[in-house]
Amino acid sequence: MTFFVGDWVLSALEREISALPPERGGALLGPAGRLLVTSFEPDPEATCSASSYRPSRSLDLRVRELERGQGVELKGVAHSHPGRLRVPSEQDARELAVGLALNGHMPCYLAPIVTTPATLPLEEHELALGEGQVSFFAAYRERGGGARVAPQRVLVVPLLRDLARLARELGGERPEVFLSDAGRGELLAGRVALPGPVELLLLASEHYPLLSPLLLVTAEGRSEQLELALRAELPEEERLVEAVRRVFRPPGPYRRSFGPRGGRALTRDPERAALADFEVRYGAEDVEGGARSLGEALLARGRGLLSPALRARHVLLVGLGSVGSYLGEQLARSGVGRFTLVDPERVEAVNLSRTAYEASDLGRPKAEALSRRLLRVDPALGLARFPVALEALPPEELDRMVRAADLVVAATDDPAAQRSLNRFAYARKKPALFVGLYAGAEGGEVLLTLPERTPCYLCATRVRHAVEEQAGPVTPADDYGTARLAGERALGSDVQHVASAAVKLGLALLSPEGDEGALARLGEEIVAGGQTYLTLSTVPRYWFYPHIFGETAGQGAFQSVWLTPLRRPSCPVCGDPEERVDPLEVPLRAPRPEAFEALARGG
Repeated sequence: MTFFVGDWVLSALEREISALPPERGGALLGPAGRLLVTSFEPDPEATCSASSYRPSRSLDLRVRELERGQGVELKGVAHSHPGRLRVPSEQDARELAVGLALNGHMPCYLAPIVTTPATLPLEEHELALGEGQVSFFAAYRERGGGARVAPQRVLVVPLLRDLARLARELGGERPEVFLSDAGRGELLAGRVALPGPVELLLLASEHYPLLSPLLLVTAEGRSEQLELALRAELPEEERLVEAVRRVFRPPGPYRRSFGPRGGRALTRDPERAALADFEVRYGAEDVEGGARSLGEALLARGRGLLSPALRARHVLLVGLGSVGSYLGEQLARSGVGRFTLVDPERVEAVNLSRTAYEASDLGRPKAEALSRRLLRVDPALGLARFPVALEALPPEELDRMVRAADLVVAATDDPAAQRSLNRFAYARKKPALFVGLYAGAEGGEVLLTLPERTPCYLCATRVRHAVEEQAGPVTPADDYGTARLAGERALGSDVQHVASAAVKLGLALLSPEGDEGALARLGEEIVAGGQTYLTLSTVPRYWFYPHIFGETAGQGAFQSVWLTPLRRPSCPVCGDPEERVDPLEVPLRAPRPEAFEALARGG
């Protein structure tokens, strides 16, 4: 069998025995039932001479008290010999036999001998102890009641050494090592206090550093467990420091923050970090300033084209599929500072070919998955997410969302949702974009509305119906019984062709009043010219385009036509003032069949 001994026990042996004249001694203790030595209890009242050591009665009383109060048991007695007498004497052997007889529960009785100076080379059962050494022996029972004394192999648990090195690296105080009751037996524990104030508590087994320990961090009134993975390919003395340095960035004082794996800290908000899948770390970084500067840097290359005012702009984005996810990401990359995201669905494998999502997002609500992606672009974003269908929101809640937004983007496959967003956006004087793909993703449309300057979505889509009478329909069919549009097969490039136009128009609508930038001018020209309905193709000779472009050379796919919608005076959304109806007074959803049944029963 092999015993384990903590290196802090060896330090105690050096301090209490090796540094003093022989013979000196004391008791070795450790957790009950385990081959582990975790403490040394010195025996200053022992009867000793230059050539003999006899434990004192007071040591026996202290050991019994420790066994009752701390859950440890006696493992043996260590003492020093004069000169180079590094083996037990005949008297030692007799004392060991007595010790075994008095402690019938012990499989063996340890009897290490401390000598100074060290005799080199050290043998397998010997360890260096300052300028001296300790030679481990143990007494084993023999038939007939005798005892056999033999060299005992011991492995050192270098917890104190590694904690002391860690404290130096992180600017902490001198560590302490002790036993901790983890509820299922005693564990080795080490504590290090760091500037902050932060306390590290390391819990390990006797197999440390072969097996990774647990690290508990207490800071700012909270405690959390951090995963440590010791790298076996490193020298033993470097493993703990290397693992902890992945989380702690000296110098202190240490504050809790979060950031991407291997990157800098970007937020102190644990909810935001969990959403972005950031890892915890501790340091003195200016997290808030760093996140703000990162967001501002998104606008750096677009200066003169993109306005810094985008950082204060708020986009309500409803529908987070192929178009919506791409729109959200590009708006965030352009510097937009706040988003409210609405979508009831979860990410599926079929979404990955044409959306901003990744395989790690599968099964997540789209509102959560897109939030995660946007935070990884700009960790300073303001985000609100609603993983519900638009019709599930109370009208008052939808009204509040629209009022808070600077731009409403409708990218759903639900015509009823598009109409609801149209009503609220126009009534609350919010610019809006309505984006969608046509049948087979052979084309798409981007329709912008600016209250009091353009017709609303309902009036604008009448233009499409008029064109369809001549060139045929382009809108996808409804799924049977759902009133939602059938999902279109599409290449990611088809989606992005349509969505990228929407991004540019959206940024134009978000430009502040009086902005002289190129995007602001583009938006103003479109609105002033009345051509606010953009249709795009992804295939050659699409829809009614051949009637317009005729035999013009160089034409093919990716054509576009801007249409001029007309306002209907009788429209309840954008018509004459006496015709308009406040959206809170309009039923946003049809009554369910159960309502009619209840009414019939009541009649």
